[in-house]
Amino acid sequence: MNEHQNVKYLSIKNDIKVAIQRNELCADEQILSEAKLCTKYQVSRITVTRALNDLVKEGYLYRIQGKGTFVKNKQFAERVSHLTGFAKRMKQQQRSLKSQVIEKSSVPIPPRMADYFHLASDQQVILLKRLRIVDHAPLCLSIAYLMPEVFYWVLLEDMEQQSLYELLENKYHRHLGKALQEFQVGYLNESDANLLDITNQEPCLKLTLFAHVDENQPAQYEETYYLGNQYTYQITLNASSEQED
Repeated sequence: MNEHQNVKYLSIKNDIKVAIQRNELCADEQILSEAKLCTKYQVSRITVTRALNDLVKEGYLYRIQGKGTFVKNKQFAERVSHLTGFAKRMKQQQRSLKSQVIEKSSVPIPPRMADYFHLASDQQVILLKRLRIVDHAPLCLSIAYLMPEVFYWVLLEDMEQQSLYELLENKYHRHLGKALQEFQVGYLNESDANLLDITNQEPCLKLTLFAHVDENQPAQYEETYYLGNQYTYQITLNASSEQED
């Protein structure tokens, strides 16, 4: 890209970003088409596409195939105080949710799951990998390993239309028990990163969950990778009555 094109590329990118920041373009509002932006800035399609791609990656815009490019809502924040299904949380926040099943199969138990739950390392578990699309844009990739004794039905149910925990409790009459959740920076492999429209060099917020059902029966080991520039996980901390520095 020559110097003139680079100046135009930055101009397009900054103009759209400033319009969003000043609320001249509002959440879910469609921006000008690439063809109209080419005419407005007198540049090639390649220059416009590059600018829009950057704004999508930075969380300012999202695309809907066949419809166009739209302004993305501000960073997604959740305040979670107890174990609740993702679908239920999205419903409570009145956000649209689409789940895309990437893989559903029987696989060897991951070593970390076997170690945590003190399970045999040679058994099979159910893998349920789902891309979670919130407000028309990918937000996270969920990779869940499920105990067949509890979740045997996952291989039969439509997990794009159904909630895992709602089925567990309402149809199969099991109840969530205690759980442990960890937070750390995580990275996806190349194919999984592509699902979130990022590279495997870009960090995600990784939430790891170990969950039981009923009275301490091992049930679930899950790794969920959230787009780090679009998601905030909030925890409320109450001060102790006895504090020490």
